[in-house]
Amino acid sequence: MTQPEFLPFIDVVDQIAGFCSQRVTGTALLISDDNRMAQVHLQGGKIVFILCRGRRGRDGLAIMRTMQNARLTLDKAGVVNADGLDWPTEIVLGYLDGTLDDLPGSGVLGGAAPRPAAAAAPRPAATPGLTADIKATLQRCLVKYVGPMAEIVCSDHFDGATDVRAVVMALAKEIPNDDQAAKFKVDVAKALGSAPF
Repeated sequence: MTQPEFLPFIDVVDQIAGFCSQRVTGTALLISDDNRMAQVHLQGGKIVFILCRGRRGRDGLAIMRTMQNARLTLDKAGVVNADGLDWPTEIVLGYLDGTLDDLPGSGVLGGAAPRPAAAAAPRPAATPGLTADIKATLQRCLVKYVGPMAEIVCSDHFDGATDVRAVVMALAKEIPNDDQAAKFKVDVAKALGSAPF
């Protein structure tokens, strides 16, 4: 799969605005040139959910807004998380393109509460390093949850990584739905024949 080029962030926001005007339903997946990932979920051209670096709401938008360059892929087949926003699409786009300095009110995106800390699970016994087979397995498992962007997401997280557990946990954070993130970790543990993550 050929990866799209990095574009100035303002051009990426223009593309998202174009999807909105075309009333697209799907997920715009962004990867910045400094390895930050963001997801913009669209339903009928309205921005209904945003996730950036595992953060939702005002924090996620603020992180996303600092991207300098990003590449964008639209996944029309993926699951759209429609938690709802406290701001209309025009306000979100204005904030991202710099037209607005801040978001009105103190509201946050729906479901913006930080993820609850997971109960401490026993760390599995020594896991093998991040081999090519393990990388392929992780990517196969992730496709079920983020679609074709799994290749880009995985390659960004695999760069320089050696600890399987750390990579699995980082990939799980890229899945916007907590239940699906937990299922991903179970799928990976089964596929690798390892202790739960």
